[in-house]
Amino acid sequence: MPRAGARARIAHFGGGFELGTVLAVHEEGRRLQVRGEGGEVLEFVLSPATARFVHADGPTGPRLELLGDG
Repeated sequence: MPRAGARARIAHFGGGFELGTVLAVHEEGRRLQVRGEGGEVLEFVLSPATARFVHADGPTGPRLELLGDG
């Protein structure tokens, strides 16, 4: 279950990655707000088709990977 403060990795379309931090968890963990290294806040939703977090604007945007503690 995602939680505020959790570490994450944002996988950008085309291959770039950046670290991020979960700021807020909504809809019982199905919608997340994440701040990237550059300070930009992105919103991700859990895709029912793939069970992965995709950008709220559509599946061709960045994806989110939650990282374990430590």
